[in-house]
Amino acid sequence: MANLKIIHYTSKKLKDKTSPVLLRLTINRKVRNYSLPDNFHCLKNQWNKHSSSFKPTYPNYNKANKRLDEALARARDICMELNRKNNDKGFSHDEFAEKFKATNKNLMLFKYFDEIYKRLVAANKVGNAATYLDTKNQFLKFLETDIEMKNLTLKILNQFVEQCQSEGQKDTSICVRLRTLRALYNKARKEEGLENYPFENFDWSQFNLQTEKRAISKTDLLKIYHHEIGQGEPGFDSRNFWLFLYFCYGLNFIDFAKLEPKNIITDEGQKILVYYRSKTKRIIRVPLSAQALKILDIYTKQNFGSKYIFPILNQEIHQSPQQIKTRIKTALKKVNEEMNIIAEKLEIDKRLTSYVARHSFATILKKEMIPTAIISEMMAHANESVTQTYLDSFDFETKAAAASKLI
Repeated sequence: MANLKIIHYTSKKLKDKTSPVLLRLTINRKVRNYSLPDNFHCLKNQWNKHSSSFKPTYPNYNKANKRLDEALARARDICMELNRKNNDKGFSHDEFAEKFKATNKNLMLFKYFDEIYKRLVAANKVGNAATYLDTKNQFLKFLETDIEMKNLTLKILNQFVEQCQSEGQKDTSICVRLRTLRALYNKARKEEGLENYPFENFDWSQFNLQTEKRAISKTDLLKIYHHEIGQGEPGFDSRNFWLFLYFCYGLNFIDFAKLEPKNIITDEGQKILVYYRSKTKRIIRVPLSAQALKILDIYTKQNFGSKYIFPILNQEIHQSPQQIKTRIKTALKKVNEEMNIIAEKLEIDKRLTSYVARHSFATILKKEMIPTAIISEMMAHANESVTQTYLDSFDFETKAAAASKLI
């Protein structure tokens, strides 16, 4: 049986009177100590023997303790892996040492990207996989060739940011790619024992992540609602889809595309939309308004040869997670494009997307003095702070009217 522990090895004294911090592995009463990747060492009064961690008197003790936790977690993973490999018959110190002391001299950045990408695809996490693939391609375009992960530096990261900004890329896009790269490095540190961490002193505050408010006014919303488009004409489906998202509490387009007749139930005479929110994994119930039912009636009366309500997905064609994701992305692009043509016709000075429908739902209700707590519940947010990001600032007239009631 194996037992792991981080120890302060006071039996050994270095020239500065400190002692090394080591990993101790005991296998069937045979003890061996292993050096940690960071080669930590400290004075006796800087070490907490009971918690096997650095005291606050140790420089950057929080970061140092985090690194100890990572090393211990990696050691445990290696023990579990060796146990499985040996059919739970145990393993030797030599087997453990070979894995734990790996220096990863040949751990290549893009090769490791490919490995994680394949894992995500195999787990049907196609959205996350696409993010990793996009990040890899952006860095490949920048670096032009693969490099060892230990050689990626803070300077290279900053040069990547400068190039992206010179190309006119948005800070939000750059930030997503850098966070994906950081996640890749965290995996490599945990799974492969990688020591290099170029994000240690990276300045995240350089990015402006304030997003433009996306909601439209109730006046503009009514323009869209009363705008007539004949069935079969360009924009007919897109307008209906967009309004259905709005009337169904800012329904997410991915969940919308996957709706089936079984998602519509009747409870005491009230038609209710019941669906599983793909993002939050929660069951959502939405009482359908007369406006939503009118749109729903158009599509439930038609036969598209599909198990879905709306003519976006077809189970005979779109079967794999990747096929479904690609089809929904294509359909959403068309909806957004046609809604912007409608916006131009109606002189609405804002881009209309599915996100605008969701943001507008929240903001219009807020301006009708509906409490944020209720809006948050309707949108199935984890808390009100999430809802607040959707709420547009009240216009000047609203603030002035509120101020007039002060006395």
